[in-house]
Amino acid sequence: MLSFVSTVLSVIYIGIFTLIGAELPSLMLSLLLLLCLWNLLLANKSLTRPGALATNLLAAACLGVLFVSVSYDESVLLFVSILLQAAILKLLQAQTSKQLSTVIVLTFFSLSTVFLYQQSLYSSILVGIFYVCLLASLAALHGARTPKRAYFQALGSFAMAIPIAALLLLFIPKVPAFWKLPGAGGAKTGLNERIDPFNIANLAKSDDLVFRAEFPGQLPAPPYYWRALNHEEFDGKAWIKAQRPPRPRTDIDWQSYSAQATLYLESSANRWLYALQDSVSPSQKVENLRGGLLKRKESAASSFQYPLLYRPVQASVLTNYQSRLNRLLPTDGNPQARALARQLSQSTNTANQFASRLMGFYEQQGFSYTLTPTPITDDNSLDVFLTQTKRGFCGHYASTSAFIMRAAGIPARVVSGYLGGEQSEQGNYLRVYQYDAHAWVEYYDGNQWQRFDATSVVAPERLNGSLSQVQELQQEFMDNLDVGLLQLSHIEALNWLRLTLEELDYSWTKWVLGFDQQKQKSVLKDLLGNQIAQYSMVLALCVVALVLLGLLLLGSRKQQQSMSFSAKWLNRLFLYADKQALLSTQNSTPKQKLAQLATHCPGAATPLARIEQLYTLAAYKQRPLTKAQKKDLVKQVKKAIKIIG
Repeated sequence: MLSFVSTVLSVIYIGIFTLIGAELPSLMLSLLLLLCLWNLLLANKSLTRPGALATNLLAAACLGVLFVSVSYDESVLLFVSILLQAAILKLLQAQTSKQLSTVIVLTFFSLSTVFLYQQSLYSSILVGIFYVCLLASLAALHGARTPKRAYFQALGSFAMAIPIAALLLLFIPKVPAFWKLPGAGGAKTGLNERIDPFNIANLAKSDDLVFRAEFPGQLPAPPYYWRALNHEEFDGKAWIKAQRPPRPRTDIDWQSYSAQATLYLESSANRWLYALQDSVSPSQKVENLRGGLLKRKESAASSFQYPLLYRPVQASVLTNYQSRLNRLLPTDGNPQARALARQLSQSTNTANQFASRLMGFYEQQGFSYTLTPTPITDDNSLDVFLTQTKRGFCGHYASTSAFIMRAAGIPARVVSGYLGGEQSEQGNYLRVYQYDAHAWVEYYDGNQWQRFDATSVVAPERLNGSLSQVQELQQEFMDNLDVGLLQLSHIEALNWLRLTLEELDYSWTKWVLGFDQQKQKSVLKDLLGNQIAQYSMVLALCVVALVLLGLLLLGSRKQQQSMSFSAKWLNRLFLYADKQALLSTQNSTPKQKLAQLATHCPGAATPLARIEQLYTLAAYKQRPLTKAQKKDLVKQVKKAIKIIG
């Protein structure tokens, strides 16, 4: 059983590294994986385990790697790394049941660290499976004779824990975290504050979910432009968020925001949130900023949800600083784009007329939309796109259009975010994926900011939904995508599986990860009423205490039944032996009486030894006899009586 437990623990740690490997430095991850593989080899080949000196040298090497690869500022990652290293090194050295029990305790803590970085349904299911494996390992070390029996016991314990956990989730009041998790650098979704729009097409390769947007009733009509960031500075290559941070909004007319939605975000490395049209959020965890931006107040990589109120973009006055900033260009570069700006401005009088002429230029000159644009390395990349390639992703058009408008003296900025989303089968929410990343332009017409998106003429289908739903780009989209279930969606069964998993993950995100204080109060009021809801924690603790007491009494009853069963058959044996005058005293213990019988009847020594073993198991080791053990006890008693007689 020791090799079985050691193997299970190694597999669990490999699973942990798979789940949080993106957060660990590559050097440390490689070292820990090698130690796990070494332990697998030791467990299955019955090789000699490293001694104290070798283990200490390994520990020193691990600390060296930790010192080199992890910054002391990353306190959470430092704690996780030390815990994982200690557990793996202890596992390498473990040779007894007691040592392996210590590793199992450490592994329970190690598994819990996964939730610092992963809270999805899939990672939770995997961690649940690992918990069952740990419980099976404990059962194997404390009496289970076979791995199969150990897993049955573990599943029973885990099944009893689930309703208790559900009660605690429902009734225990939600309180703020005692500490905050720093933002993870390995999060898969989100946009950077500095982007090169010519590289934004790389995001179309990822099918990672970014967020879900749930609407009350029917979905509003598309297009859905999900704003994340305004990029108002151009350095000749990339568009950058302005150095001066946007100011908080203080003049919000909450009553004018009639439309609403709720957004459920996946883990993200940045704090910028997503807005629709002119948006605000009443959440205490969200900053409402000028420029139509929303930002998360706390820096954390966990999933997040927030309510969104929105309305059509309103008239606004541009300050002198904003006017200068959104007209600013480098002194030289891209001369042909500047010449086009002068040409178009000669026959236009307003910013709206200029935008219309520029849109007509893209339509008439044969520009096209592609997910695999020709790489451009020239310093005048905008000119190359305008006059040579004429094939591009949204970033090409956004960057070029904003440059041309600024060259014509029109305030303009690049906006990054996401466009569209896939509608759920229920029809009340959208799924927005990383491949829906988008960039467009906003220009100021003297009264308000207007949206300009050349995608509307080069790929009009793109405005009506997700990038995955554009029929003209379907083959190019699939070829460009990283490996995943979406690539196999043409197979009906696999597409059904993908959609089913998505619906399950949505329910998990909404009702488990998103089960906040407000939802808890609402559910408790519906279940218990206003008067009793305030005593929910007391009720929950009472219910949990009663359940635990019931389990304790049930275990005690089984123990008593087992002891009475073994005592009954042992007494039958002693009565028969006493009739044969084989017992010299009536005040001896059961073990002493069995020893006397073995002395008088050597032929019965084997069944008597087995009877003593089973009686000791029931009476002293506090383990109820199984059906097989009870059957064995009856068999051995009858066999001993037959030999004695």
